[in-house]
Amino acid sequence: MRIFAQSFTREVKKWFRTLPTDSIVYLQQFHQSFLTRWEVKKNPFQILTEYDSLRRAPGERVQYYCTRFNNVYNCILATIQPPPTLALIKFLDGFHEKISY
Repeated sequence: MRIFAQSFTREVKKWFRTLPTDSIVYLQQFHQSFLTRWEVKKNPFQILTEYDSLRRAPGERVQYYCTRFNNVYNCILATIQPPPTLALIKFLDGFHEKISY
């Protein structure tokens, strides 16, 4: 757990450090606490709308677009989430139309 906690940055790291000592006994407890605090709480249809409109902004680094895309995609409920193969096509469509692949 300590090694995993080293991967935290900024606000997540601050939150983790404020947890009382020995307050997490089981990994499942940590999972639930983490989700309660950090899970994105949006309307599923709002997330789908955001997913449908994802495009790489002019001058946006590919790394940032990739992170943004993954964050939105991973917030979609599993029951309505497009399969990874379709997500890859959607990801590529977010680039400028003159880019060929």
